[in-house]
Amino acid sequence: MRSKGFNAYTKYTILQHALKGNNVSQTCELFGISRTTFYNWKNAYEKHGMAGLDNRERRKPKMPNKVSKDIEQEILSYVTKYPADGPKRIYYELISQGFDIGETGIYNVLKRYNLTRKAQRIEYSMDEKSHINIKKRDKKDMSIFSNAKDSYPGYLVIQRIDFIGTFEGIGRIYQYSFYDTVSRWGEVKIYNKKQDIDIWHYFERKLIYLLETFSLNIENLVTEKEREFLPYFVKGNKYKEILEDFNINHIFISPEYIDILDGMREFNEFLMMEFYNKIPLNDKLDSFVKVEAAINDFIRKYNFHSIIPNGPKAGKTPAEVVLERAIENGADLDTLPLWLLALINYSK
Repeated sequence: MRSKGFNAYTKYTILQHALKGNNVSQTCELFGISRTTFYNWKNAYEKHGMAGLDNRERRKPKMPNKVSKDIEQEILSYVTKYPADGPKRIYYELISQGFDIGETGIYNVLKRYNLTRKAQRIEYSMDEKSHINIKKRDKKDMSIFSNAKDSYPGYLVIQRIDFIGTFEGIGRIYQYSFYDTVSRWGEVKIYNKKQDIDIWHYFERKLIYLLETFSLNIENLVTEKEREFLPYFVKGNKYKEILEDFNINHIFISPEYIDILDGMREFNEFLMMEFYNKIPLNDKLDSFVKVEAAINDFIRKYNFHSIIPNGPKAGKTPAEVVLERAIENGADLDTLPLWLLALINYSK
């Protein structure tokens, strides 16, 4: 007899037979079942009683990579716009737009439409019949930007990655920058290899430390979405963990929203003019390590000594604006790290 032909009562009888005779092998041989089947029944009975011995119809397997029609259209729209991009690049882009989808699901859609090869996607994008109206998902809810200039430190923060250039004797320099739109506090981390860029490690190690030190929090974090560097903002799960742990509202925004990103652009232009353009003129900056130390010192002086020229915080330094907010939040300045106290006292 085959094991799947037994009903719940028969299975129970077989289990009892083995229990009374204290011989599983003999019972299995007698009823024509395997020891594996016997112990599966035994475990099911111990967990769920007689209900566990019922013959259940197998459920259809779940398909985690099954893609809805809406997301499928988004994938095809993206192919129409950027046919040279493969599944991984499409994955990064859709994740940045808030879609919950895996790379495998994207590949399955491309395969279904014969678009797995670059040449096929280019041909598809050129076919007028295949063109789909691309939805502009970059137009986020802009309400968070309306009062940003009159708000407080941490309300609206912008981050981005730039390739600064190649310097003789130093090599390439990639820059991650972080800018608070109200206090104009800025932070910079540079890398000399693209593959070394790990902004969320820096975010957790340095920026979270500063937030906790000043009793501040970030409410809205905007990532300037450059296609070249998008993967460095969405790879892995660290960014999701940080955003959830610190309750940060995070959105990606396209570079064309110049009015919103003006402050960050001015900050980066300032760094280019006052620091990076002067590297070739400074013989002492002859290695990446020295440049890294110099930019850290430069940013420290900027935050504690530069005067905000306009706006509601005009006449103050970024550090003063941050400290005012810290005091409002109940921070005890006497407990600040010694290096911060030294900088604060020196700036006075």
